[in-house]
Amino acid sequence: MIGMSFLACVVLIIISIVVSAILFYALKIRIGEGIKGFIAEIFVGWIGAWLGWIWGHWWFKFWDVYIVPAIIGSVATIWIVAALYPPREAK
Repeated sequence: MIGMSFLACVVLIIISIVVSAILFYALKIRIGEGIKGFIAEIFVGWIGAWLGWIWGHWWFKFWDVYIVPAIIGSVATIWIVAALYPPREAK
């Protein structure tokens, strides 16, 4: 993204993977089924983490990324997309 360092992008990817794993496997909040759903959740989580990083500037800062807003943005975005587009039932 414009104005983002490589390490900031890596931190957002790590936040997205951790949040997606917790929501997908532990809480069963899913965008899709199987590995495709998990990868889609990582992408959506990264977008949410990036939005949280852009809009929120408080608490802990690590490699130019504010961690708490990025986590909140990732969780919120995954939750909204999962509510709007639930996985299809297998027949």
